[in-house]
Amino acid sequence: MVSSRLLLLLRRGILGPFTSLITLVFLACLPFLLSPPSASSAEYSSDAAAIGAAFFTHLFLHEVGHQVVAEESGADSPKMHFMNRKNGKFYPGRSTVKSISAESRLSYAAAGEAMASRTFEYALHSYHQKPTTYNKTLMFFSCTDFLWYTLLANYVHPENVKYDPNMIREETGIGKEALLGVVLTKSLLNAYRVYNEDAKFMPMVTIDTRSVGLMVRYEF
Repeated sequence: MVSSRLLLLLRRGILGPFTSLITLVFLACLPFLLSPPSASSAEYSSDAAAIGAAFFTHLFLHEVGHQVVAEESGADSPKMHFMNRKNGKFYPGRSTVKSISAESRLSYAAAGEAMASRTFEYALHSYHQKPTTYNKTLMFFSCTDFLWYTLLANYVHPENVKYDPNMIREETGIGKEALLGVVLTKSLLNAYRVYNEDAKFMPMVTIDTRSVGLMVRYEF
């Protein structure tokens, strides 16, 4: 049960919208990820550790995606930050550069989504081979990563130009609803693939300076 203290923190926003959203995601997915009520306390502890490990694996790889693009593009002072505070708000993960070339800004913004997509494909394959709590949770976070990030950027902090979806909208000119539609469709298609192991398609988001699109690759 969530303590009244945690609920109070969430309501007051002391943890910040970003952290609050992640906390709520954890709470929402716990009933589906933890062992059934008959499981022992040891199994619960093992599941909780696996969920935490999967979340931080996903978070680390997301930031690595940004870091790789920053390094390859010659950005000034690219860094990854974990569990740090910025302007009074706590961020589990954050990537920063002092400056980056104009032609690399879009690639840098989209790199987290690209890495999350690759992580999902790995987690999906691993889950179908061995449905462990770790694989299930890694698949969940990497599948929904860009969806909740887009919702956060669109409707909670649309003015924050450092958020990936906002940077993508600024660089491409795509509207909030259009971007959300693309991201939501991809997430739903991937959710279908989770429950249908025989699905022979893979959705992909394509982004360039003139367009944002959704492609579906079929395997025969």
